[in-house]
Amino acid sequence: MKKSLAVSSLLFCATLFLSACDSGNSADTEKKGTEILGGKATMVLPEGFIKMPQDMLEKKYPTAQRPQEAWYVESERGKVSIAFSATENAVSEDQIPQFATVMKNQLSAFSPQTSEVTVNGKKMARVEMTTPAADGKIYNVLQLSSRDGKLLISTFNATEDLKEKYVQSGKDALSTLDY
Repeated sequence: MKKSLAVSSLLFCATLFLSACDSGNSADTEKKGTEILGGKATMVLPEGFIKMPQDMLEKKYPTAQRPQEAWYVESERGKVSIAFSATENAVSEDQIPQFATVMKNQLSAFSPQTSEVTVNGKKMARVEMTTPAADGKIYNVLQLSSRDGKLLISTFNATEDLKEKYVQSGKDALSTLDY
């Protein structure tokens, strides 16, 4: 009984400590994040992002590798978005850096830059690049992670004319991914 009470007290204190240290910004600590991927994950999305309707998702991503879900800035007519592709590809957290290197090599024509990040205690990698599109160039940040032993690709995209306006909020959002 005493051990159980001591463990419970310790967990309670640790939770309070972690909550207090989580962020210097009280507005951030109050935000729980938006449920994504059917409630399997959360992300604190920037203000103004709404869930992309299915018909728009199909037009914007007309391939078989379409993300399961995307969020966008409606006032920018889909030129700024965050999307999620939960793949069936088995990958462990330790394999993420190697996978990022493979992607960098495959996408070498676009001069991608890779970096390793830790988000909510999980090792992830980012691949950043600018790619051509029908309406100009698109700045892309692909965040690669392992969720339940499978590859999760979370992307932030903005057309080059809107990059400076949204890039920091997009990266900040990716840095709140939790599952």
